[in-house]
Amino acid sequence: MEDTDPRHENTGQTKTRVFLLEDHEMMRQGLRTVLAAVPDIEVVGEAGTIASALVQLPAVCPDVAILDVRLPDGDGISACRDIRSMLPGTACLMFTAYEDDQALLGAIMA
Repeated sequence: MEDTDPRHENTGQTKTRVFLLEDHEMMRQGLRTVLAAVPDIEVVGEAGTIASALVQLPAVCPDVAILDVRLPDGDGISACRDIRSMLPGTACLMFTAYEDDQALLGAIMA
């Protein structure tokens, strides 16, 4: 089946394009390394703050944004809403090391 997603239209690519939003550099490096080992995934951008991510995202138009729930300039839940509003075709995947039922519910709702 041919890829008809407009984000892949002119490139013929079929890789899943991923953007990382994580404030800890070591975690971003680890995620990037793990994802780079997967042939069907390409990390197309990364940021440590929501503000930086929102500037970069329209240019790279990822298929998936991986978001930390807690960030220095806000939270991943709000970032998810902003990203989905700006780029409706981008799915958001949130992760956290904290056990927080409110964050879980907010993530589901976003």
